[in-house]
Amino acid sequence: MPTHTGPLIHQRAVDHALRLIEDVLAKGAELLAGGKQPEALSDGSFLEPTVLMNVPDDAAIMIEEPFAPVAPISTFDDVEDVIERANNTPFGLAAYVFSYDSALAIKTAERLEAGMVGINETLLATVEAPFGGNKESGFGREGGSLGIMDYLVPKYTRHLLISRDI
Repeated sequence: MPTHTGPLIHQRAVDHALRLIEDVLAKGAELLAGGKQPEALSDGSFLEPTVLMNVPDDAAIMIEEPFAPVAPISTFDDVEDVIERANNTPFGLAAYVFSYDSALAIKTAERLEAGMVGINETLLATVEAPFGGNKESGFGREGGSLGIMDYLVPKYTRHLLISRDI
């Protein structure tokens, strides 16, 4: 199945992603794929899907939200350590857990400080599910059954019912 990647919102977004890629490469990460604007699409705000390996925790891309097709990958030996590292950011829109151990994946997902967590998948946004983040990535949710709350004015009413048969 072919994969298609659309443009970023504008050239500034591409430039920001390229600065993040440049920073991480300067810190020793390995570029496995992408990392530049495609020559065939020079008239738009396109960036090749990019995969970076051995990304250090102090790289800007591990702290900032790139909003670009860039996958920074780092390894870990201890689940507690990686949860702490993942939560060590002011952002929390989405997180992803990939594991063959379903119980561990669910336990990890519950501890991640993100508004949405995908387990063994990356497609999180659906009409049926609430969309939103934690920390500086947003407050509240839109869409899904919880999204209707933004359009309601809740009212508490207390009733004391009295029977006429008394």
